[in-house]
Amino acid sequence: MVNVVSAAARFLTRVAAIFLLAMVAINVIDVGLREGFNAPIFGTHEIVVFMLAAVAFLAIPEVFLRDQNITIELIDQVIPDRAARWLRAFGSLCALVYVTLLAWHMVQPALDYIEFDEITMDLQLPLIWQAALILTGLGTAVIAASALLLRDIGQAVRRGE
Repeated sequence: MVNVVSAAARFLTRVAAIFLLAMVAINVIDVGLREGFNAPIFGTHEIVVFMLAAVAFLAIPEVFLRDQNITIELIDQVIPDRAARWLRAFGSLCALVYVTLLAWHMVQPALDYIEFDEITMDLQLPLIWQAALILTGLGTAVIAASALLLRDIGQAVRRGE
Protein backbone atom coordinates (compact mmCIF):
# COMPACT_ATOMS: atom_id res chain seq x y z
CA MET A 1 0.00 0.00 0.00
CA VAL A 2 2.73 2.45 0.98
CA ASN A 3 4.63 1.70 -2.25
CA VAL A 4 1.56 2.58 -4.34
CA VAL A 5 1.02 5.80 -2.41
CA SER A 6 4.73 6.65 -2.72
CA ALA A 7 4.66 6.05 -6.47
CA ALA A 8 1.55 8.19 -6.88
CA ALA A 9 3.06 10.97 -4.78
CA ARG A 10 6.32 10.85 -6.75
CA PHE A 11 4.36 11.02 -10.01
CA LEU A 12 2.35 14.02 -8.81
CA THR A 13 5.54 15.79 -7.73
CA ARG A 14 7.00 15.27 -11.20
CA VAL A 15 3.82 16.64 -12.76
CA ALA A 16 4.11 19.65 -10.44
CA ALA A 17 7.72 20.13 -11.57
CA ILE A 18 6.63 20.11 -15.21
CA PHE A 19 3.98 22.71 -14.43
CA LEU A 20 6.61 24.82 -12.67
CA LEU A 21 8.91 24.69 -15.69
CA ALA A 22 6.02 25.56 -18.00
CA MET A 23 5.03 28.42 -15.70
CA VAL A 24 8.55 29.87 -15.83
CA ALA A 25 8.75 29.36 -19.59
CA ILE A 26 5.45 31.10 -20.33
CA ASN A 27 6.44 34.04 -18.13
CA VAL A 28 9.84 34.38 -19.82
CA ILE A 29 8.30 34.12 -23.28
CA ASP A 30 5.54 36.56 -22.38
CA VAL A 31 8.01 39.16 -21.09
CA GLY A 32 10.24 38.66 -24.15
CA LEU A 33 7.35 39.08 -26.56
CA ARG A 34 6.00 42.05 -24.64
CA GLU A 35 9.35 43.86 -24.55
CA GLY A 36 10.64 42.80 -27.96
CA PHE A 37 7.56 42.96 -30.13
CA ASN A 38 4.90 44.58 -27.92
CA ALA A 39 2.87 41.38 -28.37
CA PRO A 40 2.24 39.69 -25.02
CA ILE A 41 0.63 36.27 -24.76
CA PHE A 42 -3.10 36.64 -24.21
CA GLY A 43 -4.25 35.05 -20.95
CA THR A 44 -0.82 34.49 -19.43
CA HIS A 45 -2.08 35.39 -15.97
CA GLU A 46 -4.87 32.80 -16.09
CA ILE A 47 -2.55 30.09 -17.37
CA VAL A 48 -0.02 30.84 -14.62
CA VAL A 49 -2.73 30.75 -11.94
CA PHE A 50 -3.81 27.28 -13.13
CA MET A 51 -0.23 26.06 -13.13
CA LEU A 52 0.41 27.57 -9.70
CA ALA A 53 -2.45 25.51 -8.26
CA ALA A 54 -0.82 22.38 -9.67
CA VAL A 55 2.63 23.32 -8.37
CA ALA A 56 1.38 24.16 -4.89
CA PHE A 57 -0.97 21.24 -4.29
CA LEU A 58 0.39 18.31 -6.29
CA ALA A 59 3.68 18.31 -4.39
CA ILE A 60 2.11 18.13 -0.92
CA PRO A 61 1.71 14.30 -0.77
CA GLU A 62 5.41 13.65 -1.29
CA VAL A 63 6.27 16.24 1.35
CA PHE A 64 4.30 14.14 3.83
CA LEU A 65 5.82 10.85 2.70
CA ARG A 66 9.38 12.19 2.79
CA ASP A 67 8.66 13.64 6.22
CA GLN A 68 9.79 17.07 5.06
CA ASN A 69 7.14 19.20 6.72
CA ILE A 70 8.57 22.07 8.71
CA THR A 71 8.83 21.03 12.34
CA ILE A 72 10.18 22.77 15.39
CA GLU A 73 11.75 20.57 18.03
CA LEU A 74 11.37 22.65 21.15
CA ILE A 75 10.96 19.98 23.79
CA ASP A 76 12.28 16.82 22.13
CA GLN A 77 15.59 17.08 23.99
CA VAL A 78 14.02 17.43 27.43
CA ILE A 79 11.29 14.78 27.34
CA PRO A 80 11.77 11.00 27.21
CA ASP A 81 12.07 9.37 23.78
CA ARG A 82 8.79 7.52 24.24
CA ALA A 83 6.94 10.79 24.89
CA ALA A 84 8.63 12.38 21.87
CA ARG A 85 7.45 9.51 19.65
CA TRP A 86 3.87 9.90 20.90
CA LEU A 87 4.12 13.66 20.43
CA ARG A 88 5.24 13.03 16.85
CA ALA A 89 2.24 10.73 16.31
CA PHE A 90 -0.03 13.46 17.71
CA GLY A 91 1.52 15.94 15.27
CA SER A 92 0.84 13.52 12.42
CA LEU A 93 -2.77 13.24 13.58
CA CYS A 94 -3.09 17.03 13.58
CA ALA A 95 -1.62 17.18 10.07
CA LEU A 96 -4.08 14.53 8.88
CA VAL A 97 -7.03 16.39 10.38
CA TYR A 98 -5.87 19.66 8.82
CA VAL A 99 -5.33 18.31 5.30
CA THR A 100 -8.64 16.39 5.49
CA LEU A 101 -10.51 19.56 6.46
CA LEU A 102 -8.74 21.43 3.67
CA ALA A 103 -9.83 18.80 1.13
CA TRP A 104 -13.37 18.72 2.53
CA HIS A 105 -13.75 22.48 2.24
CA MET A 106 -12.58 22.39 -1.39
CA VAL A 107 -15.35 20.01 -2.45
CA GLN A 108 -18.19 22.56 -2.31
CA PRO A 109 -16.41 25.19 -4.44
CA ALA A 110 -15.62 22.46 -6.96
CA LEU A 111 -19.27 21.44 -7.08
CA ASP A 112 -20.23 25.10 -7.50
CA TYR A 113 -17.80 25.41 -10.43
CA ILE A 114 -19.60 22.51 -12.09
CA GLU A 115 -23.13 23.65 -11.26
CA PHE A 116 -22.65 27.23 -12.44
CA ASP A 117 -20.23 26.48 -15.29
CA GLU A 118 -17.64 28.85 -13.82
CA ILE A 119 -14.99 29.93 -16.32
CA THR A 120 -12.05 32.30 -16.38
CA MET A 121 -12.51 35.82 -17.71
CA ASP A 122 -10.14 35.89 -20.69
CA LEU A 123 -9.54 32.34 -21.89
CA GLN A 124 -12.93 30.94 -20.83
CA LEU A 125 -11.24 27.95 -19.14
CA PRO A 126 -13.50 25.94 -16.83
CA LEU A 127 -12.48 26.52 -13.22
CA ILE A 128 -13.25 22.90 -12.39
CA TRP A 129 -9.89 22.00 -13.96
CA GLN A 130 -8.12 24.08 -11.36
CA ALA A 131 -10.27 22.61 -8.59
CA ALA A 132 -9.54 19.11 -9.90
CA LEU A 133 -5.80 19.73 -9.63
CA ILE A 134 -6.22 21.01 -6.08
CA LEU A 135 -8.48 18.12 -5.04
CA THR A 136 -6.12 15.57 -6.59
CA GLY A 137 -3.24 16.92 -4.57
CA LEU A 138 -5.24 17.19 -1.36
CA GLY A 139 -6.86 13.77 -1.73
CA THR A 140 -3.49 12.14 -2.23
CA ALA A 141 -2.13 14.17 0.70
CA VAL A 142 -4.88 12.75 2.95
CA ILE A 143 -3.79 9.24 1.99
CA ALA A 144 -0.13 10.11 2.53
CA ALA A 145 -0.83 11.75 5.90
CA SER A 146 -2.80 8.65 6.93
CA ALA A 147 0.16 6.44 6.04
CA LEU A 148 2.46 8.74 8.01
CA LEU A 149 0.16 8.63 11.04
CA LEU A 150 0.03 4.82 10.96
CA ARG A 151 3.82 4.69 10.71
CA ASP A 152 4.29 7.08 13.63
CA ILE A 153 1.80 5.23 15.84
CA GLY A 154 3.48 1.95 14.94
CA GLN A 155 6.90 3.34 15.89
CA ALA A 156 5.57 4.74 19.17
CA VAL A 157 3.95 1.43 20.11
CA ARG A 158 6.83 -0.82 19.02
CA ARG A 159 9.58 1.14 20.72
CA GLY A 160 7.47 1.63 23.80
CA GLU A 161 7.50 -2.12 24.54
